[in-house]
Amino acid sequence: MKLVCSIILLSILSSSQAADKLKVSLYYESLCPGCRYFIQHQLYSVYTQFANYLELDMVPFGNAEFRKVGNKWQFDCQHGPKECYGNIIHACSLNSSTTTAALGFIACCEGQQDSTSDQTFQKCASRTGLNFKDLINCKETIGDDLLAANGEKSQKVGYGWVPFVTFNDKFDEAISNRATEDLKSVVCEYLANIPYACKMPTSANEISKGVSVCFA
Repeated sequence: MKLVCSIILLSILSSSQAADKLKVSLYYESLCPGCRYFIQHQLYSVYTQFANYLELDMVPFGNAEFRKVGNKWQFDCQHGPKECYGNIIHACSLNSSTTTAALGFIACCEGQQDSTSDQTFQKCASRTGLNFKDLINCKETIGDDLLAANGEKSQKVGYGWVPFVTFNDKFDEAISNRATEDLKSVVCEYLANIPYACKMPTSANEISKGVSVCFA
């Protein structure tokens, strides 16, 4: 009887561990060239391959500064007001849709020449099943609060540049640097149950040497 109970317990534990996902957090800002490149050429591809194994947490804020004046939040973004606007729209997409849809929307936007224009947001929302009017409504109602929450979260991490990547909420500059160049390899090192995709050779297109970062 004890043996049967032990086997059942081990089975439950194994199922629980298998259900655990690797948390990948990306701290970024919408107009940083390195962030845009990383999202398009690394993150989107890796998440597409490993979505069942990952809990993706995207935090659009970057190297901005924020403060509350009266009842309103004020933001100063590294690349100006257009970046603040982009950060808020990204935050709204993440707040109102699935991770897959939001990442698709953000990757689409970052691939456009004018990545934070309403025209881009409308086009990419249409392509990925998001509602542009809902994004604007979010921006005008809770958008500032969402961005301020991202600011508080970013301050707790204390990174010195973006894009910055953490795994399971652990701060490690060396691992973040490796991840921005070869995210797939780092993800595969963390996963206990190695997916088939990890056994496939990493293509040259999945490696980004010398990614440009935006320092705080």
